[in-house]
Amino acid sequence: MTTAEMQRFKEFDEAFPDYNAEMIDGEVDFDTVVTPAHGAMVMAIAAQLLAKWCVTTAVNTVYEGWHGTTYLRPDVSVSDPSYRRVDLEEFPADELVLVAEVTSKSNPENDTVKKVRKYAQAGVPYYLIVNAIEGKCLLYSHPEDGHYDSPTETPFGDPVSIGAPINTELDTTGLLTY
Repeated sequence: MTTAEMQRFKEFDEAFPDYNAEMIDGEVDFDTVVTPAHGAMVMAIAAQLLAKWCVTTAVNTVYEGWHGTTYLRPDVSVSDPSYRRVDLEEFPADELVLVAEVTSKSNPENDTVKKVRKYAQAGVPYYLIVNAIEGKCLLYSHPEDGHYDSPTETPFGDPVSIGAPINTELDTTGLLTY
């Protein structure tokens, strides 16, 4: 679905390709710089999942239920390995099995509040927040009726257990705080 808001967002995005822009409920947010610490944490999570899953970073993510007002680019998106050879301009959020976001210094509420709602609405089975400000991971799982229950909280240094179909424990010893 392309709305006027989505069209304006895409025009902005094309005009300023060096910005990391997202739109949540029609509100555009962008970061001009991804810090080395942020990038290292994204790679630390992604590297642990690459062998068995299709893992992408900053993929354009959409969902019909967002009604064309939300356009996300998760730090880490995990989907079925069959997507490894697929080149989609926009990836359907409801095909993801895990999304991971590393909180930004400038606007952590996007990751810890707004995106929790959006990924639950799309039915993403697991949403992992790497909270680099507080030094902990929050794992939301198995949304029902567009909502996640309370997350499982794990301090950096302890493993994060993720159930089926991923069935793994993520090593968090390499994660950093800001």
